[in-house]
Amino acid sequence: MFNKKKILCACCAVCVAVQAQNASVSGRVQSSETKEPLQSVNIVIPNLELGSTTDINGQFTINDIPLDNIELEISILGYRDTTMFIQIDNSLVNLGNIFLDPEVLHFEEINVEVHSDLDPTSSLSSISMSGKAMQENMKGSIAKTLQNELGVAIQSMGQATTRPILRGYSGDRFLITENGFEIGDLSHTSVDHALSMDLGGVEEIEIIRGPRALLFGSNTISGVVNVDKNSMPEVKFDHFHSYFTSAYNSGNKGLFNNISFIAPMNKNDFRFSFQNRKAGNEMTPIGELKNTSLNNTEWFFGLRRFNDGRRGTVSIENVKMNYGIPGSPEGHISGVDLKMNKTTQKLNYHQDIDFKGFETFDIDQKFTRYSHSELESNKTFAAVKLAQDIFFIQSKFTGLKREFGTSVQYRLFKAGGFYWTPNTSELNFSLFGFREKDMSGLIAQVSFRGEYSVIDPKVNKGARFSNIDGNSVTNKNFGFLSISAGLIKSWENVQLSSTIMRTGRTPGIEDLFSDGPHLGSYSYEIGNPDLDFEETFGLENSLQYKKDKFFLSLNGFFNKSPNFHQYIKMGNGYVPGSDWIEWGSGSTGWLYKYQMRGVQTEISGGEFQMGYEGRIVDITSDFSFVKGKNISDNDNIAFMPPDKIGLLVSTKSNNDLTGSIRVSKVLEQKMISEFETVTPGYLLIDFFGSYTFSTSQGNHRLVFQINNVLNETYYNHLSKVKTIMPEAGRNISLQYRILL
Repeated sequence: MFNKKKILCACCAVCVAVQAQNASVSGRVQSSETKEPLQSVNIVIPNLELGSTTDINGQFTINDIPLDNIELEISILGYRDTTMFIQIDNSLVNLGNIFLDPEVLHFEEINVEVHSDLDPTSSLSSISMSGKAMQENMKGSIAKTLQNELGVAIQSMGQATTRPILRGYSGDRFLITENGFEIGDLSHTSVDHALSMDLGGVEEIEIIRGPRALLFGSNTISGVVNVDKNSMPEVKFDHFHSYFTSAYNSGNKGLFNNISFIAPMNKNDFRFSFQNRKAGNEMTPIGELKNTSLNNTEWFFGLRRFNDGRRGTVSIENVKMNYGIPGSPEGHISGVDLKMNKTTQKLNYHQDIDFKGFETFDIDQKFTRYSHSELESNKTFAAVKLAQDIFFIQSKFTGLKREFGTSVQYRLFKAGGFYWTPNTSELNFSLFGFREKDMSGLIAQVSFRGEYSVIDPKVNKGARFSNIDGNSVTNKNFGFLSISAGLIKSWENVQLSSTIMRTGRTPGIEDLFSDGPHLGSYSYEIGNPDLDFEETFGLENSLQYKKDKFFLSLNGFFNKSPNFHQYIKMGNGYVPGSDWIEWGSGSTGWLYKYQMRGVQTEISGGEFQMGYEGRIVDITSDFSFVKGKNISDNDNIAFMPPDKIGLLVSTKSNNDLTGSIRVSKVLEQKMISEFETVTPGYLLIDFFGSYTFSTSQGNHRLVFQINNVLNETYYNHLSKVKTIMPEAGRNISLQYRILL
């Protein structure tokens, strides 16, 4: 009995000793300028493969750390990666408040050493939105969330189809990517195709400009909109994390719910998320915009496995969207119903390396299956069916301010119903690279992207087309080299940058061979098989000045294209079979014909922002404009955004409770093309803010928005429903978020 007691006591002592060898490190990361907590900061102990991220209060905890010297790496976009060397000599180590700013890290009683930062220096005109700022501005779509940023406008056909316009460019002249890869839908081909991405679960949105943009694709003259959503953690989590969001919008009686969690198990991290957004018809100051309801559902599952400097990830995601397009007298009087379904599978293999200055190697594979149907309201069969399968594989090496990679993409486009665009395959090969070098305080950046595309329409012998010559529907090959270079120079209070670009865009399958109606956009679109490669030359200059609490920024850009692809309305009158096509259920029963053409264009503009960061109040004012000229026809480019002025006043007297008021003045748009009408200017007032608090149940945030406070009746120049109804009226949005 005595021996058993001794053995039991010895076992207990060993357990206590073992437990004593494990410690916990905690702290709170804040902005040194605003004193606000920084959310989603990566906190990593690389040699132990342990890590965590900060919550909405900037707090983090890492458990199961041995009593030893450790390296703690801290990183977040816009700040240098930093390594902290810490001596763990007791079981609970609290680092206190850690203050970060873009260049300097201040903290109490900790030594710091700057760690290698692989990310290149951002262009001065790039934009990043994350954490509290994004949550307070977040709406259901990317376009609405970014609409008050410099150089951003909205194109839409109702609340479900909003898409951002960057510096006057629409379609696929800029990329929208999710976690660095194209999203794989057809939203860039027509205004009635919804973007297959809801912003629930999004952690960060970034507009990337400059030479770095070519790493994502060639057609990036106005930038890349990259969304960080459902991303798997790059470091292994040491405990369970869960997130829940619920929201309500009064303007469309909309409800949104999202749940997401990350669960660690041995060397694996699992992530699952599910969300649903359901909204009724949009309300305007003069009534209901009929047939604009929506019902979106998304789910995601991912698994990441960690093992000695390498990791592997597999994920699958599904998006379903059912939404309506309002009716039109010249199109379908009761509107059009659209259904979209997209499933995406991804694989990633990541390996830490040490080879010729490169530090990581990645292989990514992605497969997307997408389908889209258009039905006249109250009909049971689809008048137009579109679908595509996309297989993509990429490998790349990344090092200190450098990147090199190659990719291959195969796309199979399929059409059905009353739509005569042929089924077509497209094979694209890409080779890309980027290098940044600091030369005595002058940062130089260069990048390139070479692409070669083979477009092969599947046309049966004797096939007939309605509006294009079938003999010209043949195999098309395109090859092009896009290049860019930039310089950034910094002084004590001033930064200057200049970027030049030569970019290219392969004509899309729809641009070449389209022959059929787009019911939602009230148009019959006719491709041009003789289109050549679209080439654009661009120049951008930027200046930033900051001293004490005052800051100022200026951006100017000029882009010229000798062969800009644009759908242009044919004729200007009622000529059946020539300018119009007999289709639709409206009072006239006709759709406009639009023919794809290549024209010479110039697009230029400027962006100005000035502000004061006070102790209690921040004030920011901005102004942006863009002008588009069709040189070939001595006309303006159609549907260019109007000039915009903004004023933002934000209070920060209490870090837990914040409030902001934004006044936006959009000027009258008189710079119109032949078939456009003048859109009057308008003034909008929005109010938004949040309240953050913590309980034993987790960290909580209440976000509130009041948009169009005065219930202003206004019309968006880039909206195709402006001839029917104005934009949304007053809307009150309440959002509740909890992190456990």
